[in-house]
Amino acid sequence: MNKRVYNKALGKLVRTLGFILILVSSTFLSAKLILGYQDLPLIGNVLPYANMINDFAAPYPIIDEYALLGLVAGLIMLLWAIRRGLVLRVVLTVVLVFVLIEGTIAATSPLFPITLASPTWVATVLGLVSPLIDMLNNISPYIIPGLAVGVPFLLWVLFAYKKPGRFSIFMLRLGSITLFLAVAMFAGKQFVASLNDVEIFNTINIVLYLLTYLLFVVGSAFGVLGFARK
Repeated sequence: MNKRVYNKALGKLVRTLGFILILVSSTFLSAKLILGYQDLPLIGNVLPYANMINDFAAPYPIIDEYALLGLVAGLIMLLWAIRRGLVLRVVLTVVLVFVLIEGTIAATSPLFPITLASPTWVATVLGLVSPLIDMLNNISPYIIPGLAVGVPFLLWVLFAYKKPGRFSIFMLRLGSITLFLAVAMFAGKQFVASLNDVEIFNTINIVLYLLTYLLFVVGSAFGVLGFARK
């Protein structure tokens, strides 16, 4: 059976919009990480670009408020455009949205290690979802971290089995691997508090997040450039 997915006009539009959202969000998130951790090795080489991006975004607080939401929306649009099977698309969509909401409630998202502003309307959604989050935490403290780690794993499955292969998807696949490692370390710190005091552990964790979003920037940029491809 032919498992290759080729997009027609609507599919190309959804795919390209997904890449654009991932590109804009990842560029902003990368700049936030660079500015937040300027003492990391080699950061000085890209610091001027991060300052430029931050200066551009500063007058528009909406960018800060919607950066993670834009990333998740872009990933969801992309997965529905490039994946044929229904099960993975539905499962990954639900888990992405859940992890995004849970991270907003906890004020520390496993998808991004720096706290970002949230739109005012989010408070209403959080009030509706908080009881579910509390129920899952009461059942087991491992459920929510497990779902968080599951996000980059499912993204890797999505990108690894995309046919035909594309350089843009390959870069996103590499980003999903570094995100998996970053989120696993993030989850580990929740259960082993002493890891928060291990400087090298935290440094590696931040570097993995930064690599993730830089890879997402490269991959999504090539995805936008290849908008005409099937």
